[in-house]
Amino acid sequence: MEQKVSKFLSGLRDRGNFEEMFDILPDIYFYIKDENCRWIMCNKASLRLLNFRDQTEVYGATEYDFFPPKIAETIHLDDRDVIDNRRRIINRTELIVDETGHLIWVSSNKLPLIAKDGNVAGLMGTTRILTRSDGLPEEYQQFRSVIDHIQANVDEKIDIKELAQISCLSNSQFRKRFRTHFRLSPQEFILRTRLQAASKILISTDRPIINVALSCGFGDQSYFTRQFSKFFEQSPIRYRATWGQK
Repeated sequence: MEQKVSKFLSGLRDRGNFEEMFDILPDIYFYIKDENCRWIMCNKASLRLLNFRDQTEVYGATEYDFFPPKIAETIHLDDRDVIDNRRRIINRTELIVDETGHLIWVSSNKLPLIAKDGNVAGLMGTTRILTRSDGLPEEYQQFRSVIDHIQANVDEKIDIKELAQISCLSNSQFRKRFRTHFRLSPQEFILRTRLQAASKILISTDRPIINVALSCGFGDQSYFTRQFSKFFEQSPIRYRATWGQK
């Protein structure tokens, strides 16, 4: 089977049609990186996501040029695992930042690229935005109701025990399975969901910072500013000035 497929592909006159196919998919982000995790190429959707116009702006860049440090570090560690250990990442749910500065949940896939000499030359990957919890990959669906509950109650105190009950798991089972799937503790997930909600409000409104903090479940403005600045490496005021509507 594999030999027949390989023979078919090797007989194609224009392999560039594959890149063209990814270019016409508006909601799929496709990219290729080298063995040092530097971007080599991507489709048009990825350029829009990164707020660039041309491939030359992406070439040689790394995740640290695009995303907040915590997000960039997670992506980089995944890339190194794919390249160094020839791992395949399939339907992994993670958080990134889109072209408007919003935090968004996405489903990512990464595969190693093997050179003719048998060594790993880099990786290729795809990313798909999850606009709703029902868009989660199948293995994440057991947490769909939990995520819906967190998002619907972002301005309220959220009890981890209640989340465990919603998922029909014991407290310890819930914490363990949740971290395994999302690579975040439930508390960290809640914090990032609050930050996600706050980033949207900051960009789309001129509401006072204290109002944004309280409406997203932060106890006071000082705590909100510390957490927001730690994650984005920008204060809420600076973030609004950078990404807010003109």
